[in-house]
Amino acid sequence: MILKCKRCIAPQEKEEAKAFRQKHFFDSRSLQDPYVWTFNRGGHAHFALYQDDRMIGYAHIQYWPGSRAALRIIVVDEKQRNKGYGSYLLNCCEQILKEEGIKILHTESSPDAVEFYKRFGYSEMPFDDPDKFSSDKRDIPLGKVL
Repeated sequence: MILKCKRCIAPQEKEEAKAFRQKHFFDSRSLQDPYVWTFNRGGHAHFALYQDDRMIGYAHIQYWPGSRAALRIIVVDEKQRNKGYGSYLLNCCEQILKEEGIKILHTESSPDAVEFYKRFGYSEMPFDDPDKFSSDKRDIPLGKVL
């Protein structure tokens, strides 16, 4: 088994990532993905985690001013959860962002996922979204200095 984390750049990779995030993130919320436009806009990066040649995880990063970024979505195929793949994907994203000069990674966590983030050094931190997108009132703003 080979794990590979990579940025989705090619059109086929982007289409696969769009389908994956719809199925594994938005379908569970009974929503049609309202953010597919981010695949063709600067300031956003999409990462996929592959097990051999099959996508099993996905992350969406938005770059913010001031050497900051936001983890907008991170999701792992439900059948592959609790096997360390989410941790692997998060670490991969953090490492790439750090290499790119990002100093702080923000996220908004559901109450169920807070402990996951805290295991990796995230703590409560204002989200301060420069785009002022609305948040779920239940989400908890977290961040980490990379």
